Amino acid sequence: MYLSKKPMKHKFKDTILVLFFLNIVQFYGVHAQNTYPNIDDVYTKHQLDSMLRKYQFSHDTLGLGFTYWAYSKNEEKIGNINNSPITNLRKSMECFHTVKDLPNFYSVRGSLGSFLMDRTFMQEFAKEYLSDAVKYFRVQKQYAKELDYLINLANVYIHQDNFVVATPMLHRADLLNKIVRGESFQGRLHSAFSDLYSREGKNEEALFHISKSYEIANRLQIKWLEGVSLYFKAKCLAKMGNQEARLEALMGSLKVVEFDINMFQLRKEVYDNIQDYYLSKKNYSKAFEYADKSKKTVETIYYSKYESDLRSFTEYNLMEKQRLIVSRIELQKKLTDIELEKVRFRQYMFLGLLILTLISLALLFIAFLNRKRIGKLKAVELEKNMQIGTLNALINGQELERQRISQELHDGIGTMLSRIKVLMGKGTPIQSLTQMIDDTCSEVRSISGNLQPHTLANFGLIGALEDFASKHSISTPAIIFQHFGEPTDLGINKNLMIYRIIQELVTNSLKHANAKEILMEIIFTKENITLTVEDDGIGFDEKTLKTDSNGWNNIRSRVNFLQGQLNLNADVNTGTSVTIDLPIL
Repeated sequence: MYLSKKPMKHKFKDTILVLFFLNIVQFYGVHAQNTYPNIDDVYTKHQLDSMLRKYQFSHDTLGLGFTYWAYSKNEEKIGNINNSPITNLRKSMECFHTVKDLPNFYSVRGSLGSFLMDRTFMQEFAKEYLSDAVKYFRVQKQYAKELDYLINLANVYIHQDNFVVATPMLHRADLLNKIVRGESFQGRLHSAFSDLYSREGKNEEALFHISKSYEIANRLQIKWLEGVSLYFKAKCLAKMGNQEARLEALMGSLKVVEFDINMFQLRKEVYDNIQDYYLSKKNYSKAFEYADKSKKTVETIYYSKYESDLRSFTEYNLMEKQRLIVSRIELQKKLTDIELEKVRFRQYMFLGLLILTLISLALLFIAFLNRKRIGKLKAVELEKNMQIGTLNALINGQELERQRISQELHDGIGTMLSRIKVLMGKGTPIQSLTQMIDDTCSEVRSISGNLQPHTLANFGLIGALEDFASKHSISTPAIIFQHFGEPTDLGINKNLMIYRIIQELVTNSLKHANAKEILMEIIFTKENITLTVEDDGIGFDEKTLKTDSNGWNNIRSRVNFLQGQLNLNADVNTGTSVTIDLPIL
């Protein structure tokens, strides 16, 4: 065989060209990466919006992830109560998950968990997100990031009085900081230990760690840590009976947190403790003053965008889990298709062997068995497709609900506020403006109640339905609610779905039935739950019901998701009756 050989000088030139090409590729690759926003830099809203439009136009998901992350960081730095970094963090996390950028995905997931940890009703979500981040960075041996999220995770367990889990976490964090040597981490660790020992009644140990955390916070100018340290100190002094020193510590904490927008939650706790001090001293005027400040702080928190995003996060998390369920079902469907192809291939192989070997009876029997198995697999495939369709319809229904609420906010609240603004400039009497502001507040409460009924979380499904019926008791038609059997707690998510089903059915009767009376009934047994909504209105012809009706699609999607059965009886003379049977799984 003949082999051509290049001279050495030609080989050298080729090597130089390859290295030059690789350097160019590396330079442009690094340059392209550096065009993404730095999450620690400060940007204007116009700059961030421009970057979002650019990356959306170019379909650059990684660029969108960094931009949403930078957006959340800037909102956090601005510290405006009407800015919430939660939504942008969630979008950033989804972008990084899409492109499989795991380090940034778990960094954002841990940051989101850190934002959720201060609210009691969000602590389970916080534990899940922080645990995911800690586990990932522990495997990657990125000790600084593991330490950052591990301290926050330990604080969540401390707030839940789960000291058995929190204590070893803090000891591991202490060992990690001997490697990382971060002074701010050390201050946070002392703060966590002080809270732990204070809750365990070890006040002397708690005061020691408080002094250390305050010293570090003061030296590094970490204002939030100063405020927290003084607040923990006040709690310890209260347990030790030193009330005057307690007040001094509370006032010191108040100086730090009173004008910091990001520390509303701690400010409210400080106000409550100062009120408690003055009540113990029977100084009721001072106690009332700080009680009023606490109340105003709570109202400010409740109506802020930050708190609104927290309340809607539960629904987002439910939808995220539903998407995961859909993904698993789609994966199972693909595996079923692969198995089906394998079975078909075996079938063809057996048929070929039948022709070649003339063992017709044996091969025909095997082919029969394979056809039977194919039929079962097709039935499984059909069932999975139905489940996917049900879940997709449920998700679409929830998206339509979001659009409806967005339209209500735009057409209702937006219009009312714009009108108030115009009338204020025209010298409208203050009494008229006050009435319009009260109407706007009522509209906000109504929209908030529709989004997530507070009575459902506080009093359960029966309490929420009783409240729903009572709100319509003063108007026509009359709504009657009755229930039988021992109520079964199905969890907040299923209770919310049942509530939405009954709410949609009653709304249909109110809009279309022209009824004098509407009955809501729920019956609990050991095996199932039966829901009934009846009216004595004009009814309708079932054949004229539109198949693309959003309301009925939402009802059927939720019933299918709960694995229930819906029966509809409608008559133009006697009214409408809807009965739904739901199994207790």
